[in-house]
Amino acid sequence: MAAKTRVNISVDSQTLRLADRLARARKTSRSAVLRDGVHSLATEHEKQKADAALLERQREAVATMDRLARKYGDWPAQEILRASRDRWRAPRKG
Repeated sequence: MAAKTRVNISVDSQTLRLADRLARARKTSRSAVLRDGVHSLATEHEKQKADAALLERQREAVATMDRLARKYGDWPAQEILRASRDRWRAPRKG
């Protein structure tokens, strides 16, 4: 386990009551509740960043396919992307 450092933080009374109530319910310390909260927020933040990056890559792919469609003729770019995405997500056989 990593070494712990003592810090002083300021929270409003409602947040402190929530932390204490959750600590009692989980049979753990207030510090553990706050640590878990920070870890959860950090994990969620990283997930949101990854989702945003994926969405941006998808938008770029659609824009590229739209440019190709304008240049080489009309074709169903979104349908092709969706079919590819579904193939990538499908479980692999074998």
